[in-house]
Amino acid sequence: MTKRPLMQKEIDELVAAGNTCDNWNNIRVLQDFVPQNIKNSKFTGKIKLHGFSGKTCTYKGVEFTTGIFNSWINESVIEDACIYDVKLFSNSVACEGSLIFNVGSIICDKEMSQIKVGTESGHRVLKRMFSEQQRSVIGRGAKVCNVNALENLHLGDFASIENGAIVQDSIIENNSVVMDNAIVKSSFIGAFSHIGEAEISNSLLGPLMQVHHHSLLISALWAEGRGNVGYGANVGSNHTGRMPDQEITPGLGQFFGLGCSIKFPANFTEAPFTMIATGVICEPQRLKFPFSLIKKGELAGVKNEIIPGWVYSKNIYGVLRSIYKWDKRSGTSNNLNLFFSKTITDSVINACNALKEFFLDKSELPLVITGEELPGIGSNYIRAENVEKIIEAYEIYIEDYNFYRKNKKLRPCIISRIEENLKRDEIRGQKIFDDYMDFHPKNTDFFEWLENN
Repeated sequence: MTKRPLMQKEIDELVAAGNTCDNWNNIRVLQDFVPQNIKNSKFTGKIKLHGFSGKTCTYKGVEFTTGIFNSWINESVIEDACIYDVKLFSNSVACEGSLIFNVGSIICDKEMSQIKVGTESGHRVLKRMFSEQQRSVIGRGAKVCNVNALENLHLGDFASIENGAIVQDSIIENNSVVMDNAIVKSSFIGAFSHIGEAEISNSLLGPLMQVHHHSLLISALWAEGRGNVGYGANVGSNHTGRMPDQEITPGLGQFFGLGCSIKFPANFTEAPFTMIATGVICEPQRLKFPFSLIKKGELAGVKNEIIPGWVYSKNIYGVLRSIYKWDKRSGTSNNLNLFFSKTITDSVINACNALKEFFLDKSELPLVITGEELPGIGSNYIRAENVEKIIEAYEIYIEDYNFYRKNKKLRPCIISRIEENLKRDEIRGQKIFDDYMDFHPKNTDFFEWLENN
């Protein structure tokens, strides 16, 4: 890896290929460097070039040969990568096998080891050490294609930023995708995540996230990740009329439905796999009941109804299908262990016991229970008529947990419950579309995964 200056013969070849440089002595290359595949490009400042092997990177069926073409490189390190039509690549590193095509600029003008997350006032700082602290980095096998401007970023290995996305002051971890005009600022995006047509700022997101379709996510501390933010969801009410000093901590596997609006501060970490229904406006709250469905209520003065346990009892298909997709996307098989973990089980047991204790020795039951009466259900209410089914749902999860931990596989009755969920969907679908079953066949891969787990 010893670096040397260019030889005069190499400089002559580069000039003949249409390249210019403010000072050829500032370029350092590896011992076996050859000047092939560097054409019509401009070099300024101190630059390190590893040379180009002629390997190819593929993007949308088109092959690109490693090299530098029609680009401006300033104060940067270029490994065996593909650099095509980049107006400015400054203070940055292109790692081996990366592809950078049709890009306005990739620059770095600040320290990359600190990123402000949480409140936009900047009270929380994520500290991360990199070998290149003052350079933007495009990781091994990563792709940056058809974007205008990227500033101060660390793009992980085999991750990609495409199609008009904007990324500033952020870390995008391995195998994640940011695309289709998404905006990511001052944020950490965990591995195997997909960000499309969304805006994210001052957030720390764990792995396997889905944030898309014109949604907004601000000041979210979502370290466990594996969540979903649906179309038009506004998870960004961090202004209280004074400072943008509020934040949200979603729970593991949480789902924010279409067009919902979440007011800050909000803490859902003790309520994993909670679902916010379409169009719901959530008041500031702390929720401690897992697998909850929060939907629009019908009582004056209390906006929303909560049905704890509903996600597990009525949407077990959706839950396990998500886990199947996490395994498939990440190439791992440990997400069921996370789902049937002691942390989640403890939250279920605590919620179940809280309900039982609330009704203990009560001769007369109220029609509804609010958060003032039962701490932990947030700014919502529970219908007393649902409590028995809620407790039953939690007890089923506990039984499923015990079986899985003992046998390292799912209880057979889980598959039958999933089939019941699907049957309900099929009956409804066939009432609406005559050819519903022709285009919604059984997902055999998913059921094979269930059988093997």
